[in-house]
Amino acid sequence: MVFFVKNASATHIYGGDLLYKHVSGDTYQITLTMYGDCSGSAYSRLFNASPKIEIFRGSVFWDSLRLVEDALQRKEVSPVCPEEAHNTSCRSDGDRSLPGVTVFVFTANVTLPPNANWRIFFNGIMGNTTSAGRSNSITNIVNGTGGQIMSLLATLNNLDGPNNSPVYTTIPTPFYCLNLQQQYNQGAADQDGDSLEFALVPAKINGTASVNYISPYSATQPLQTSAGNFTFDGNTGQMDFFPDAVQRSLVVNEVREYKDGKLVGSSMREMTFIILDNCNNNPPTGNLSKDNIHGGVVTDDNAVNACTNTPNLNFNIPVRDNENDSIYITLNNIPKGASASVIGNGTTEPKITVSWNLNDVVEGKYYIYATYKDDACPLAGTRTVVYIIRVYDSLEVTHEVIEPTNCKHKQYVEIRTKGGTAKKEIMVSNSQGELINTYIDSTGSIRDSFTVGTYYVHVSSESLPCTAYYSFTVDDYGTYPVPPIVDDINICIYDEPIPFAPKIVGNAILNWYTLDGKRMDDNPTYVTSEPRVFKWITSQTVGICESVKDTVTATVHDLPNIEILNTPERLCIGEGIFLYAKGGVRYTWQPDHRIEMVDSNVYTYITEPTTYIVKGYSEYNCLNTDTVTYDDIEMCCKFSYPNAFTPNRDGVNDGWKPVVYGHVQNYLLLVYNRWGEKIFETSHPKQYWDGTFAGKECQVGTYFYRLKSTCVTGQEEVSGGSFTLIR
Repeated sequence: MVFFVKNASATHIYGGDLLYKHVSGDTYQITLTMYGDCSGSAYSRLFNASPKIEIFRGSVFWDSLRLVEDALQRKEVSPVCPEEAHNTSCRSDGDRSLPGVTVFVFTANVTLPPNANWRIFFNGIMGNTTSAGRSNSITNIVNGTGGQIMSLLATLNNLDGPNNSPVYTTIPTPFYCLNLQQQYNQGAADQDGDSLEFALVPAKINGTASVNYISPYSATQPLQTSAGNFTFDGNTGQMDFFPDAVQRSLVVNEVREYKDGKLVGSSMREMTFIILDNCNNNPPTGNLSKDNIHGGVVTDDNAVNACTNTPNLNFNIPVRDNENDSIYITLNNIPKGASASVIGNGTTEPKITVSWNLNDVVEGKYYIYATYKDDACPLAGTRTVVYIIRVYDSLEVTHEVIEPTNCKHKQYVEIRTKGGTAKKEIMVSNSQGELINTYIDSTGSIRDSFTVGTYYVHVSSESLPCTAYYSFTVDDYGTYPVPPIVDDINICIYDEPIPFAPKIVGNAILNWYTLDGKRMDDNPTYVTSEPRVFKWITSQTVGICESVKDTVTATVHDLPNIEILNTPERLCIGEGIFLYAKGGVRYTWQPDHRIEMVDSNVYTYITEPTTYIVKGYSEYNCLNTDTVTYDDIEMCCKFSYPNAFTPNRDGVNDGWKPVVYGHVQNYLLLVYNRWGEKIFETSHPKQYWDGTFAGKECQVGTYFYRLKSTCVTGQEEVSGGSFTLIR
């Protein structure tokens, strides 16, 4: 049931839109559509109006033109039931109690050569001393003194080719009931296949300036609704709202067109939304049926997802009216190749059926606009809804080996997916049908490692009916990463050649190559007749994988140049000397029984004619020798006794002892003072008396000694005497 109060106030224009169409060459048709309020005081002026359009190239004026009405397109579009059609304000044969709306279409052609920045303005000048004035009763903007004039702007970038504005397939008959859920869509369809973007923008004044909105209203929140109950989809232009206050609100839509990502045009529609509190009619609604769809999936946002190469996409949209009114459905923007029809149009339970063969359809979003109108009286309920068909590329699967097994580890594989939605489920099973792993991916590829075998991949995409199957086989191949372990040989000249002792993996095959890469049939050989470096290349074959190669050498080293640094000389029997050699890194001396080690140095005593042999070794353990002979041995055994010494610590003659020429076996030296007191004793022939006793310096004077010693020659020395301490 609908109630409507007669003689509602109105304005002479409810809204309008400004579009253009390419005719041919550089010729474009400019179209201004006005939606007249038949009860407006200036409504009659629309019949002979000639609206003025001004065109700028960037900021530079280009042309102006007057539009002419196409009377054949003039028609009444009042949102009333047929029984009350004669009572609208557009008719003279009734009581004119109901709101009436008439469409006026004005056109003219203009030349627009290629340019990236055409700007087409309608500034409200109607050409018959009237203007397209906005109503002073609009509740969401600041009108100012004398009201405001409607302004619309369209832009065109035809630098790379002609362009057409989208066609608005719905008529804005903007009467809505208070406290009921409402929907609106201008039904923009683009014949060029451009991508469309929708926006709510500020209404214009004088072409460029924006109106001021009364807080809390704004261009993007132009209606007063219950909290959280106003939404606008910039992808589809769909507006959903639940008005909770009587209002007349100005709403401006802008549609932007993109070709290959470049903005090529824009157009505007301005409307006055009138919210009435004297009606209670719910407009019809239609939701996609999840039960009757084939070849696609109905999503939670009331859209259909499908894949290319689907031969038969079919779905239904049942439409219902809460008041059980008869419903009339108009469909627009049916995708090319698709068929859409209405079963039971004009009944209380109509149904939209859509069928589409997607074999030759490219990926993208496709929109079908459905306008529902019931037969409620006196004010009919109208709703325009966009239904989205998202067509995704069919799922494809490929794989690439990132790293082969190399006959040592698992194969590292990248499984790549294309098509479908971003989020995919990838299931991998082995040849026995056992599920190995499940991956959730949004990047288009996953990587994992697999052992040798055959694998089956099943890919599905979120909210899509299509899937993809794929298989791949992992075989051993590649380069085994570890060469055989073959120690280099270092050998000395003239030594017996040593064979190589390679260590390989399990049952691997050892391979030998010459340096120029020629394969050898036998193991390498070499000779030691001269210093030389021999080189080969080796690898091992594990399974079918030959390993990385390594270079192996056999180096024949020369003997070290060993030289004894001692020289033959006359020595006293029993004399001890250090033996030195150079040219090696280590040495051994013979005869063994003559050799002692003193502070890690080689030491010997000469007691008889002896030949010393040194064996010197290089860092590669190559051996060479040298000899030295001591055979001039003197039987030395002489003693002399200094008669004085000066122990003043000047480093000269600071101590007293007998001077021995030769080497002794036994030795005892005693020193006495003048009173016969023993003040020094030693059994070491090299130790002297330093002129002290009990830690104190002794007096200057005469001192006495006693010596008893036996030389290694067997000669005995027994002596006594005196000497003088001088300071």
